[in-house]
Amino acid sequence: RLLMNLTETKELTDRDGIVDAVTRIVEGIDFGNEDLLRSAFTEDAVFDLSGIDHSIHAFEPYVGRDQVVRTLMQTVGLAMDTFHALSNIRVRVDGDTAQLTCYLIGQHHRAGDGPSVHFQDHLLLGNRFETDLVRDHDHVWLVRRNRVSSRWSVGNPAAAAIPTEG
Repeated sequence: RLLMNLTETKELTDRDGIVDAVTRIVEGIDFGNEDLLRSAFTEDAVFDLSGIDHSIHAFEPYVGRDQVVRTLMQTVGLAMDTFHALSNIRVRVDGDTAQLTCYLIGQHHRAGDGPSVHFQDHLLLGNRFETDLVRDHDHVWLVRRNRVSSRWSVGNPAAAAIPTEG
């Protein structure tokens, strides 16, 4: 099965449930699954991309689950072909709050251009996530704040250009 039912996350350890919340973000983006992406965030969530290298794009934080999900789906989830992978995951739990840090490798192609060996115009990003999470009343871990910062990049930023309204 591609997607786990959220009620199954109640059976996970705290660490696994915390990692699952961040995994729901990247899988929601990669598979264009708005419901999965929405399930990762608190209502008052903040998704802060201001740490991304400004040569790629200058971002203001997205505030509130609705804006976070809408913006991530419009600019990445439905606008690009992507693949994200998490590694070097560290978790600290303090009751019903937690912090996670990890590395995130993200491959970005224009929609319809990936994955394929025929399309080499891409942007590969190495980022770091710094994530604050809370456990909700159903014992599911949710992201309250996520800060993304650049560590390195390779490729063409235009291959991951943020779509403009027009």
